[in-house]
Amino acid sequence: MKLQPRSHQTVCPYSGQIADDADFAHPDDAKAAIEIVSHAAMADIHNAFSKMFKDFNRTSRFIKFEGHYAARRRPKPHFSRRDLLRELVCDHCSRDYGVYAIALYCPDCGAPNVRLHFAREAELVSAQVDLADGVDGDELAYRLLGNAHEDVLTAFEATLKAVYLHGMAVRRPDVPVKPVKNHFQNLDIATHRFKELDFDPFEHLSAADKTALALNIQIRHIIGHNLGVVDERFTAHAEHAKLGETVSLVGEDIRRFAAIAQSVIDRLDTWLVGSPSPFIDVKAVPSTQEGSPTPKEHALDLAQRIGVWIAKNSTDGGTTPVNHEALVAEFGESNETAMAIAELEADGLVTTTSYMGQSLPRIRPTVDLFFAFDALAIAGTPIEDTATLTEIVLAGPDDVNVAAVHAAIGWPLRRFNPPIALIIAEVDDRRVSKALNSTYPSQWFSLIPADRVALKALLKRVTQ
Repeated sequence: MKLQPRSHQTVCPYSGQIADDADFAHPDDAKAAIEIVSHAAMADIHNAFSKMFKDFNRTSRFIKFEGHYAARRRPKPHFSRRDLLRELVCDHCSRDYGVYAIALYCPDCGAPNVRLHFAREAELVSAQVDLADGVDGDELAYRLLGNAHEDVLTAFEATLKAVYLHGMAVRRPDVPVKPVKNHFQNLDIATHRFKELDFDPFEHLSAADKTALALNIQIRHIIGHNLGVVDERFTAHAEHAKLGETVSLVGEDIRRFAAIAQSVIDRLDTWLVGSPSPFIDVKAVPSTQEGSPTPKEHALDLAQRIGVWIAKNSTDGGTTPVNHEALVAEFGESNETAMAIAELEADGLVTTTSYMGQSLPRIRPTVDLFFAFDALAIAGTPIEDTATLTEIVLAGPDDVNVAAVHAAIGWPLRRFNPPIALIIAEVDDRRVSKALNSTYPSQWFSLIPADRVALKALLKRVTQ
């Protein structure tokens, strides 16, 4: 470890530089924080004025007062980016974190996490092999195995390149770095490049493992560039390969390829700090038994588990009341359950109505609940769906028929409603239909230039 965990400093996961937490705050993150606080402040003001005038002058016979305020609750602002986020748990300090692309260090303790990245890739590849074993049809199985094999080499090459460039930047900062190109798809060239750092990442491999690694790199070229058909170049590497035949792919061979590549990455992990991780040869990302909770679900508190349950059991992704009897059967009527529901309401994820004689209130989800829990509940991506749907709305007419948009995009209602609700919340309430409709958040809405500007800002937030 480079740093005491839970300190007030952060290790850059890409460069290894250490600085105060505040130095890693991006200006866009600061803007997002201000928008979130602003939303919460306006919600508090709205609630305060609603309560203030609720009983105003109720007893007067001569003065009539009606308080009007927006009936729709504006969802919280959401922010995202389209890069593939890899979520990891450091096997040194147990901190969970997310990074984009390949990160070399844990941001909390600074321990090298290169092997952790590749171990996760190897597990995904193994899952692809299992999937190929279970499908009907040789052509589809071969395609799945080909993708799995290609993924091993892609991850292997990218990791070698990242560590090499980092090593040159840290250990030989004054030496101009020659373009890398595809040099790490060839063992001889890769070995030569790492000699610039006085290091050989393949030195520990046996002759058989080196041969297998070189052969698998060539197989990748055949699959990727020659539709799997053996050419003259490949016959020079594979003794039994015949010109014009389809190269053979076996699931266990792909797993062996991944295991050999993992041993090389483990060596890079050791080289980064000069000593081996105590977790080398320990599976970094344990598989869960079918039906058992995922590692993320294990870590959820009761309020979060209730939120996930509500999201899983919603059929329309809207504000339809939660089945009270099913909720009680699942979580009971204890004070802890009542406290958890109150916590969800405080976070704006549900609204509640209490009834005499009932220990638990009746619950309605808000759109924010689905954005908070769909990733766990249904492996959904409402942020990405919001971006897609916003682009469609912006490209269409000013008068938007919600049912027509739903029919055109063809998504299930459960998927469609959360993002369309977030879009509608950006439109001025005066141009949103108030007609009761149990299917959609609203039947129609109209756009003027100010609304289109707001929707473009929403699109930017969810695609940064």
